[in-house]
Amino acid sequence: MTSASSATPVLPTPARSTGARKRFLGCLLAGTLLAGISLLPDRAMASQVPDGAGDGSVDITSVSGAYLSGRHALQSRDIRSASRFFDLVLAADPTNPALIRRAFLLRLEDGRFASALQLAPTLTADDDADAPFARLALIVDATKRADFAAALALTDALPDSRLNAVLAPLLGAWAALGAGDVADAKRRLDVLADMDGFQAFHILHDAMLLEAVGNQTEAASAFASLLRSQQRDSQRMVLLAARQQARAGHLDTALAMVEQFAPETSDLTAMIRHLERVHAAATRSEGEDPTKPEPARGMAEAFFDLASALQQDRGSETAMVFARLATELSPQFDLAILLASEIQDDRKRPAAALALSQTIGPDSPFHTMATLRSADSLEDLDREEEAVAVLETLAAERPDLASPLIRLGDLERGREAWDASIAAYDRAQERLSKLGREDWAVSYTRGIALERSKRWPEAETAFKKALELRPEQPFVLNYLGYSWVDRGENLDEALEMIERAVELRPRDGYIVDSLGWAYYRLGDFKAAVSHLERAVELKPTDPTINDHLGDAYWRVGRTREARFQWTRALTFDPDAELAVTIERKLADGMPEDVQAEPAGTAPPKKG
Repeated sequence: MTSASSATPVLPTPARSTGARKRFLGCLLAGTLLAGISLLPDRAMASQVPDGAGDGSVDITSVSGAYLSGRHALQSRDIRSASRFFDLVLAADPTNPALIRRAFLLRLEDGRFASALQLAPTLTADDDADAPFARLALIVDATKRADFAAALALTDALPDSRLNAVLAPLLGAWAALGAGDVADAKRRLDVLADMDGFQAFHILHDAMLLEAVGNQTEAASAFASLLRSQQRDSQRMVLLAARQQARAGHLDTALAMVEQFAPETSDLTAMIRHLERVHAAATRSEGEDPTKPEPARGMAEAFFDLASALQQDRGSETAMVFARLATELSPQFDLAILLASEIQDDRKRPAAALALSQTIGPDSPFHTMATLRSADSLEDLDREEEAVAVLETLAAERPDLASPLIRLGDLERGREAWDASIAAYDRAQERLSKLGREDWAVSYTRGIALERSKRWPEAETAFKKALELRPEQPFVLNYLGYSWVDRGENLDEALEMIERAVELRPRDGYIVDSLGWAYYRLGDFKAAVSHLERAVELKPTDPTINDHLGDAYWRVGRTREARFQWTRALTFDPDAELAVTIERKLADGMPEDVQAEPAGTAPPKKG
């Protein structure tokens, strides 16, 4: 969103799933199917396929129509609809290998495991090395049936690949444990100990295996080693270690661990309640503990580990398949469900993301995280009032948490309800007994809302507080520095701050634009051109950045290039106010005196 009415620099993207970057599964899907489909008769069919976007259903009257609709759904990342369409195509030619492979993968990615499993034997019948996911599905099925001999045989038959070099030892170790061969499980897992980059996987699964066989002392030692090896504490790792202590009867130790090591963003209260339930299930047989280490859960953890790594490629197909396999093995694996929700969010499928996050129950230590994600999805679906209600409900239920009010402040800020945003941030700060280093963003975003409300003295104080908490934070350096330039205050310090922000984020087109625009406002048009040209390279389709470069070109006498940039900016859907400003410049040029320029030349806003 851009604005041409006030001088405001870049905002950060709110702290949401971000987001995300490789493609693996797509290589298996591309290329072979189109040739096969051309051999199918274009027979008539009468069917309706639910539209995953929530727009009703789509009438399909021919095989080619189903195929083309499936291709379109894939391009839109609507896996649910794509899967249903290709099921129709497969029904027309049920022996087509390419169609079987496509339909299998789509069913798996859509979470229809039982349906996908029906196709797996066909894909593996001819020892097809191109069907690794079918073999994984069969391993999952064998494990669910406690047929660990079959799971081991299938694991040993996995084709050689970089991914299977990591996955096979993990799956094989848990299958061997299920078969009762602890020594074989240990031998298989130890393969990872010498693999660069995977030592943490080895330590983690070794710790879980030790706990599973009852060696609590060595398990505790392995978990402690794992926590020491982490560069930053992970809520998952801390919980795994604390669960082991809780199951071993050491609840006080478990609670002390989460209080000491859990990341600041964790819901400590929920973690404590969860550990109390784990302890009760293990020591007093009160309730069930779906997180205890056993073969199915261990394999689920392995799939989740790799899915998380692959999700560095945001929206990865393979990450989604692995997340689905994890929840098939362990249906209450909340982190795997949330990962699948995050992938759907990255794919711009908020309805699918919402459906997943809403399955996380109130007893989960990740319920708060899931509720915040649900609010994000509701906002993406333009159901903002529902999102507000969800956040207000969570805030009322959990008066110890600031996070729902911070998220509410972000939502109101996103729709430019500045007073409501400030009120939400103020309520959040009341719940924070003392602002810590990790709370810089609360002060920063509150400062933004204050600045937009033209309450500059309070905004300046908030920005300074954010910098006090995180002195080298580039967004804050940029925003405060630009604001000072715009106001003609603290100019030397302001320029140094923006230059430092660019050093910290040299490929952020918005911050580079701020630097160029600061030079423009200071009258150094030559320097402005240099930085604004770089900003356009980084963000070539942003209308405001292109408009800024046009202004700078005009000031150095490159009027023809200025008009080109302004014309180009109009093609990138600027808001109405900016469009009017550009049209006026195209018609009349710019005033000779830069001080006579109208307001409305701010760097673009983000967030």
